[in-house]
Amino acid sequence: MSKDIFVNVHRNGSQISGLTNIYCQLDTMQQQEAAYYGGAAPFFRYNVYILANLDIRQSDALIDQNNIDPRTGTNAYYRVISDPEPFPDQHMEIIVERVRGS
Repeated sequence: MSKDIFVNVHRNGSQISGLTNIYCQLDTMQQQEAAYYGGAAPFFRYNVYILANLDIRQSDALIDQNNIDPRTGTNAYYRVISDPEPFPDQHMEIIVERVRGS
């Protein structure tokens, strides 16, 4: 399943200037691939595609601007768990994990 989202990037608890309102395609990761990254809930892992090469780093937080986590009542929150991979055609691919309760 794929959905389009807009995110702000946070690093060490602070929003990064210039990394706001970023369009992302969020794809649910296959369970076999998600198991590679470990953890008890592989269905909380996603592939993210961004149509730009940006300064996004491992452990950064992607905060969804529009979608609310129904359990917490706050914006959906995704943690970057891979090294973002930039490509020459000016897109990047990132593995993220949805964090609940943040």
